[in-house]
Parts: sequence; C-alpha cells; structure tokens
Amino acid sequence: MALTSDEDWTVSFGDLLPPTALPPVAALTEVWQTVRGLDLGDQQHAALKLLFGTGATEMVEAALDGGTLDFPVQLPETRMTIRVRRGDGRTARQRHAARYRVVQEPRQGRNPGLWVVMDSKTGGPVREKEVVLRWGIEASAQSWISREVARGDYQGKAGHAQAS
Repeated sequence: MALTSDEDWTVSFGDLLPPTALPPVAALTEVWQTVRGLDLGDQQHAALKLLFGTGATEMVEAALDGGTLDFPVQLPETRMTIRVRRGDGRTARQRHAARYRVVQEPRQGRNPGLWVVMDSKTGGPVREKEVVLRWGIEASAQSWISREVARGDYQGKAGHAQAS
C-alpha cells in the first residue's frame, strides 16, 4: 500500500518522546529508537518492531484510518501510549494563522517604524493590490491577521492577500 500523502507524521510516546513531526519513515524510526531498549517483554517487542522498526510504513498507514493511531504499551511500572498522527497536529486554521507574523519596520527619520505582516510562505510582506499593508500600531496588524484567518474560514481557503 503506497502512502496517500507526502505530509509529515507527528509521533509521541508519553514523556519519553515529545510530539515530533517528521517524514513517515523517519517518524517511525524515531519511535523505534525510543522504545527498543525498554523492558517490553518478547511479545510487545516483536509487535513494536514489526510496526515501527522495519522501515516500512504500510501497516501504520493502514491503521491511520482516522488520522491517528494510538498504540498502548505496557511497561513494568506504567502504561503509556505511542501516538502517530498525520500532519503536525495543528488545525488548518492554526496553520493558516502561523503563516503570518507582525514585524516593525526600521525607524526612518521621525517615523518610529510602521508595522507590517510578514508571510512565511514567501518571506515577504503581505500586499493588497500591489501595495504593502502597513499599520501605525502593532494591535492593528494583529487584527488584520485575525480577520484574514476568519476570512479564510468563511471562504474555505487561505484568504486573499498576496505576499511580495
């Protein structure tokens, strides 16, 4: 079975492996590197090696039906869960909002420096009708981001502003 997507997978295992987003094979390898030395017992060790230690993603891909696989692991003193999720674990709205950041332009003469919104997708400031958007106060630029994210929610897409 081939991968259905080229997006990263986020893997975690209790407090031994914090949520980490990696390409699928690297993500499974990271899980295996974390669990292989634990006192698992022969049966659990074999099951975990089959799922995470072979370098193949097909079985985990098949189990990611809803986008998440939770695999319980019984350790001698506690029970923990290996979690594998498609993507970085953020919603589309969170990803859209994270695309933008507010920065202050350098001071020029008496101008204390206006605020612009940078688009991480292109590395440039956002523009509307070929004009860079600028604000006198930071809160106004933050408000623009909030409105842009809400507009993307409403339109079902990532807004309309263009980065230079």
